[in-house]
Amino acid sequence: MTEDQSRTAGQLVDELTSDTAHLVRAEIRKGQQELLAKAREASRGAALLGGAAVLGGLAAGTSAAFVVRTLGTFLPKPAAALAATLVFGGGAAALGLAGAEEIRRVGPLLPEATIASLREDVRAVRPHRG
Repeated sequence: MTEDQSRTAGQLVDELTSDTAHLVRAEIRKGQQELLAKAREASRGAALLGGAAVLGGLAAGTSAAFVVRTLGTFLPKPAAALAATLVFGGGAAALGLAGAEEIRRVGPLLPEATIASLREDVRAVRPHRG
C-alpha cells in the first residue's frame, strides 16, 4: 500500500479542512487586495468631488465676499456678485463632472476577480449532477 492509500478517513478530512481553510484565507486576501486597488483608483474621483464641494461652498457662501468686493470696484455690486458666483459655480460644476466621470470609469467597488474565483471554486467542489 502506498502512503495515500493508508491514510484514514479522519486524516483525509483533516487535510480537506486544512486545504479549504488555506483556500478561503487566500481568497479573502485576494479580495482585500482587489478592494484596495479599486479604492486607490476611486480616490482621485473622490478628491475631485471634494474639490467640487469646496468650490460649491464658496459659490454659495459669504467667503466669496473678497472677490465680490474686488469686482465691485469695476462693476456694479450686483454684477460683481453674479460674476463671482458664476466663476465659483462653474469651477464646482467642472470638478463635479470630472469626479463623477472618474468614479464611473473605476466601476463598482466589488472585488470582481475574487467573486469570479470563488464561483469557480464552488463549481469545482460542488458534486456534479447527472
